Amino acid sequence: MDKIKVLVADDHQVIIDGLEAIISTTDHLEFIGGASNGKEVITKVESQAVDLVLMDINMPEMDGLECTAYLNKHYPKIRVIALSMHDNPRLAKRMIKNGAFGFLLKNSSKVNILKAISEVMEGRNFFDPMLMSTFFDADNKKSSSSFSKKDLLTKREIQIIQLICQEKTTTEIADELSISTHTVESHRGNIMLKLELKNSVGLVKWAIQNEVIEL
Repeated sequence: MDKIKVLVADDHQVIIDGLEAIISTTDHLEFIGGASNGKEVITKVESQAVDLVLMDINMPEMDGLECTAYLNKHYPKIRVIALSMHDNPRLAKRMIKNGAFGFLLKNSSKVNILKAISEVMEGRNFFDPMLMSTFFDADNKKSSSSFSKKDLLTKREIQIIQLICQEKTTTEIADELSISTHTVESHRGNIMLKLELKNSVGLVKWAIQNEVIEL
């Protein structure tokens, strides 16, 4: 089994070093380098194979939000887990909307970091337990109840769902969005994993129930 190739993006070397220590001592993971900003991330993914990026949100030159959106558009198979010092649900939602599959606090335990990587690489979302406690805080019922599976989808994924529901083929979707058929299939796979659906019939039902399309 091939090792999962992990890139760490953070403008603090101590964070990169700490995560490298965890990754390098885990058999199924391979640390392939660090980046101090989003532009460095893009340079690295253009020159070497990357499966997952642990992405700091606040970085100079290009932050994690912008970089995640870029990766989601151009390299949709690369998984992103956001890293933050703050348990901010709004920030988590923005990262998920831009294409991240998970959200970790920088003080997360080794167990949670490895669990997050495992869950995300299997196509599931993972949120730091401390963040989830904020989502479901008794004083924060409105924001917690509004966080649904729909919030896990990017704008591009919503577009693709709408086109699938219009019975567009993969080639037609690719032409309309000016992307490759391979990218369409990658997005489609991510959608099905995020929504835990098995086929297009289930996807159409979900889209109707969640008002992604109108009848």
